[in-house]
Amino acid sequence: MKKALIVAVALTMFVVAACAPVAPLPGVPTGECSAEGLGDLVGRIASPSLVSHAKRRAGASVARVLRPGEVVTMEYLNGRLNVNVDEKNRVKSFTCG
Repeated sequence: MKKALIVAVALTMFVVAACAPVAPLPGVPTGECSAEGLGDLVGRIASPSLVSHAKRRAGASVARVLRPGEVVTMEYLNGRLNVNVDEKNRVKSFTCG
């Protein structure tokens, strides 16, 4: 009887723990991104410092540089800034997602 009670309590605790809210994974964007207002950075070389600066200004959680012909994932993430560059690594445009 005592063993059955322990098992029942353990299972109940497991079920309750499984339903608890989960914190976002590290590195997963949670903020909102706005590429408006970054036009003054278009035409510049996409250096790490420029990308970091653009990310902060856009309010993005993460940024990625997209080069011509590069294969990229297509999932939409609100907090991600996309830096679109040309063959010479000059910024062509900024988008979010």
